[in-house]
Amino acid sequence: MYMRAFLKRFWWAGLIVVGLVLVIGAMLFFSKDNIDKNEVTKNDSSTTGETKDKEKKIEWPSADAKYITAVPLDLTQILSISKYRGCAGHDFSGYSFEQTPETDRSMKHYIYPVAQFQGTINKVKMLAPFDGTVSSIDLESDQIGQPGKRPQTGNGITFSTPADPNVGFEFSHIYFVKEFKVGDVVKGGELIGYAALGDKGNDFDLVLSGPRMSNSSIFGSVFDHMTESVLGEFAAHGVTIGNTKFTKEYRDANPCGYAAGTQKGGRPGESWTQLTP
Repeated sequence: MYMRAFLKRFWWAGLIVVGLVLVIGAMLFFSKDNIDKNEVTKNDSSTTGETKDKEKKIEWPSADAKYITAVPLDLTQILSISKYRGCAGHDFSGYSFEQTPETDRSMKHYIYPVAQFQGTINKVKMLAPFDGTVSSIDLESDQIGQPGKRPQTGNGITFSTPADPNVGFEFSHIYFVKEFKVGDVVKGGELIGYAALGDKGNDFDLVLSGPRMSNSSIFGSVFDHMTESVLGEFAAHGVTIGNTKFTKEYRDANPCGYAAGTQKGGRPGESWTQLTP
């Protein structure tokens, strides 16, 4: 009886309680919905980040594509070529085209001319290795006066090929026969310039590289990417794929010693392949 009287007198309190329950329920529902949306947004953002990471992922050069269709040198002018993974010159290491990190070695080829052309700047020919495009130019004027640079250091020029868009073929220490600019088209065997040797003891470089990484570089051997006809012309002078490189296993077991100051790569030495006349 007392409860019935109480409810009749305070019926409005029940309405307030019901209203509060409905309001709190609505707040909880929309709060959860908002959390779900935020989670979706977060997941979308994470997915976008993953996509960007994939976009930044290195596109590796082919380890075996044969795109060097022209001999890039006049082989009658060349005395010796340094070996890939040799100890000649500077420490020039990074990743191989096989995507393996390597250290304490030189992963490019130095070219040393015969006696009559040593020390010249306008005699030793450098020829386009394939039909391609000039992808970058490094001018001597930007190098003059820098520590360790030759008085006549020559330019650098890199070519790209549609056969492997992830690779660049570079000549270092070259004086051009004409003015080149990025985007110029070249034909395999076309005369690009002459080695800038300057002094009798100097050589010049051939570098085959992949895309630049954030903290390293990617290098390959030009001989691994020559067609059979080009390899045949080198073979006529005693140069083969086998005698122009060391295996990774050999070099790992016999490091060059650049950091320790014990590097031995002077000519002739085991780091060099001598050409036959």
